[in-house]
Amino acid sequence: MAKQKNPVSEADASVFDAYVYKWQQLLNLQDWRIERGSRPIKNAMASVEFNPPARLAVYRLGDFGSEPITPDSLEHTAIHELLHVLLFDLIEVASGKSTNEEVESAEHRVVNVLEKLLKEYG
Repeated sequence: MAKQKNPVSEADASVFDAYVYKWQQLLNLQDWRIERGSRPIKNAMASVEFNPPARLAVYRLGDFGSEPITPDSLEHTAIHELLHVLLFDLIEVASGKSTNEEVESAEHRVVNVLEKLLKEYG
């Protein structure tokens, strides 16, 4: 088994958890239960897996490789994973047999969140 080159420490994981909570609020994802998985992910900085019926997203941290582990890189990675959660419904309805109204509703959820963030922070 190959040893991780730049694994996230428990202290760094706690910082990451706080960023996940921050961005869950900012991206209006309170309808999702978002939790950290217990096993590290291999060959990635982080990943997220979904259980749609439970509205559960489980993220796992991995190896940052040559990327320094800093508050900025932890927050950037947390934002990246939470954007996967934000886009989950849109991708699901767009790739399935959804009505135009369902696709439009999912699209507007993303648009409304981004509009609020851009207006507030832009």
